[in-house]
Amino acid sequence: PQGNIVVINIGNSDVLTFSPAGQLVKTENAVQGGNDGLVVMADGTKYVSSVQLGGVSRIRPGRPAELIARNIPNPASMCYDAGANQLVIPMNANNGLAFIPLN
Repeated sequence: PQGNIVVINIGNSDVLTFSPAGQLVKTENAVQGGNDGLVVMADGTKYVSSVQLGGVSRIRPGRPAELIARNIPNPASMCYDAGANQLVIPMNANNGLAFIPLN
C-alpha cells in the first residue's frame, strides 16, 4: 500500500516492507544477496540489483523472485525510465550504464 517503506540490505537477500508506523509487514528475498539498488513499481513489483553479484531480481507480488539480468559489473543503485519502460543501472567500475528493458 501507498506509504510503505521498502528496505534492502547489502548483507543478505532480504527485501523488507515496513508500514508507515514502522512495523515489518512483509519479508521477501531477492535471488542474490549483496543488494544496493531498488525500484518499486505501482503494481508492487520490486526490482533489486546486487552490487556484489551483478544480477537484477524481479519480485512480483505473490510469486517467487526471478533473476532477469546477470553479469552486470557493479550494478549500483537503479532507476526506472517510464518513457522507455526500462531499468537504468550505473556500472560503477565501468563508468557506464546498463539498460534493462522490461517487457
